[in-house]
Amino acid sequence: MTSFRYKPPAPLGNFIQCFWYWEGVPEGSHTHERLMPNGEATIVFNLLNTPIRIYHPDDVRQFDTYGHAVLSGARTNFFVISAAEQERVIGIQFQPGGSFPFFREPADCMENASIALDDLWRSRTGELSERLLAASCPKAMFQVLEQDLLAQLARPLTWHPAVGYALRHLRSVPHATTIARMTERIGLSPRRFIQLFRQQVGLTPKAFCRVQRFQQALVTVHGAKQVDWSEVALDCGYYDQAHFIHDFQSFSGMTPSAYLAAATPHLNHVPIA
Repeated sequence: MTSFRYKPPAPLGNFIQCFWYWEGVPEGSHTHERLMPNGEATIVFNLLNTPIRIYHPDDVRQFDTYGHAVLSGARTNFFVISAAEQERVIGIQFQPGGSFPFFREPADCMENASIALDDLWRSRTGELSERLLAASCPKAMFQVLEQDLLAQLARPLTWHPAVGYALRHLRSVPHATTIARMTERIGLSPRRFIQLFRQQVGLTPKAFCRVQRFQQALVTVHGAKQVDWSEVALDCGYYDQAHFIHDFQSFSGMTPSAYLAAATPHLNHVPIA
């Protein structure tokens, strides 16, 4: 297996968490993987001559195809991929709200959706795929992605000031404030703030906070051998353990203990036999 990651410098790095490359068959006997929601959009290019498939979460015998490149928007639900179909792929992992400058469509058009990149970037997708395949190594591929994104910006590399402020605050303390209190600080009506946030981030502020809190819980328990679930619930800002379990299941389709038993080194990837 071969994997690489590269984080571009600012200003692009303010919107791109990393470019990543993976080559090789994943370890283990599982056939599919459940990907947890993290509130971030992702683009994946399949560098082999096979289409990308996203599988139905309730029946992996069914799937939808997306050509050789797909955008997965910000999500509040999990989705399923084939482990064997990740043999040679490269991707762009956006920061929360980071995909907004690169598409003419607002981010909420992609909420909880997978979209063939051809439908968004038209002929540009094929040209970019060809340049990636012609690159000599993963580092050169990352340079191709970096140059393309900067050259093809659909909007300025900035958020509305209220959205930028909210992202910084809600990512650091997702359960420590209310939307009403935040709108008092930024001087917008709740309705206008929610509209702007959803258009630029892809989720409502409330949904984004819930996903960030869920991610905080995953980080807290990932790799642990023993867990006090009541303590995790309180530390992550849930009312009680029942509230924590309900939210966890709504995002992941599994209980916290089932996640812990099946967890891999990759925080948001869970094997499905």
